[in-house]
Amino acid sequence: MDMNQAPILEFNKVSKHFSVKDGVGKIAINGLSIKLFPGMLVGLLGKNGAGKSTLMRCALGIIEPSSGEITTLGEPINQLSSEAKAQIGYVPQQPFGYEGFSVSRALELHRSFYPAWDRELENTWLERFDLDSKQQVQRMSVGQRQSLALIMAMAYRPKLLILDEPVASLDPIARRKFMADLFELALESGSAVLFSSHITSDLERVASHLALMRSGELVLFKEMDSVREEVKLLTLANGEDIPTGLNVLNHQGNKVLVDNFSDVKYPDMAAESLNLERLFMELHR
Repeated sequence: MDMNQAPILEFNKVSKHFSVKDGVGKIAINGLSIKLFPGMLVGLLGKNGAGKSTLMRCALGIIEPSSGEITTLGEPINQLSSEAKAQIGYVPQQPFGYEGFSVSRALELHRSFYPAWDRELENTWLERFDLDSKQQVQRMSVGQRQSLALIMAMAYRPKLLILDEPVASLDPIARRKFMADLFELALESGSAVLFSSHITSDLERVASHLALMRSGELVLFKEMDSVREEVKLLTLANGEDIPTGLNVLNHQGNKVLVDNFSDVKYPDMAAESLNLERLFMELHR
């Protein structure tokens, strides 16, 4: 991760509002700012409806934000050059297309759009995911289609890779192998990766940073090691106040989820470390 370089993806005070029935609007993203630098793997976590998919679609230019600015590979998202577009990879939750094609023919067609395609990487992942190049795409399982979509998105080593629940349909062995490959690919290629997943163990395993969303807002964005060290669940004694300087993420009764905690600064407080699944549960208690 090199934060001395220009960010690969930058959101600057981005909001997205959707109109719904009877003139009532929905805020999908609210004033969000975030930067992704080369080598950064950002795990995006939030409940359904938190704004994760909207965030990703805005980053790709699929939908236009209501306000704020998005810059991708140094270019405004609504003015991306063909060269920039060729350096972006995307896998949606439900990949589709290439019905009537065999796996090999689908890859051949997809490959023709990307001069930097890595055939060795393609072949390695075909074997890794146990895909038959002669199989017809329409006869593949959901997990097999997801595997093919991952190959199509990653075999040209994009500088920005956006993955929306990329491994939800994979079996545990294939999922673990893919997540390890994803980490290595980002480091080797100097890519930035933004991926969402409800499988918290995957996020903990490979993400360099955690982006935690709630109701369209970014409530936490920091390195995963700092999340482990500084995000704590406090149990307050009767009459005990929350120390100043802490970022309160949630407060229920005498239980307080906080960020920026220091064991050295607050040695006498009852503070519990949390894994990512527990953190998520406490945030939404």
